[in-house]
Amino acid sequence: MADLSNFSIKENVEEGVVFPVKIKGQKLPIALRIYGSDSDVVKNFERQRIRKLGIKPNKDIDDEILDELIETQDETVYVRIGGIYEYDWKKKEVTDGKTILCGKELKNDKESYALLIEAIPDIKDFVLEKSNERANFLA
Repeated sequence: MADLSNFSIKENVEEGVVFPVKIKGQKLPIALRIYGSDSDVVKNFERQRIRKLGIKPNKDIDDEILDELIETQDETVYVRIGGIYEYDWKKKEVTDGKTILCGKELKNDKESYALLIEAIPDIKDFVLEKSNERANFLA
């Protein structure tokens, strides 16, 4: 019998997977729940973004549309984050502690995600890399 259960990613893509954050060899005391690029929430966001910009197949993208795509790039990261958690690297687990950045407690909302990315720009690449790699969502 060939059991492919371990290769099914749909549930993990939709619910997100918690990843401890390590950037440039530095272990940050947080973990992020990240949704896969194939998740409904990400696909719906991208569809709405494309419709809003009026992009159609085989249509040249003018400078105005290109500028808008660049300006909304951070939004594509926010939609992939499903939570911020304190992370204990020694215990290798999420803890119940608060996460503070620039004197503000980070919550699971767009404002906190924006603050996190503004303060630590490399988080953007971390999130996109994890979200786009399907192997990260194997059961």
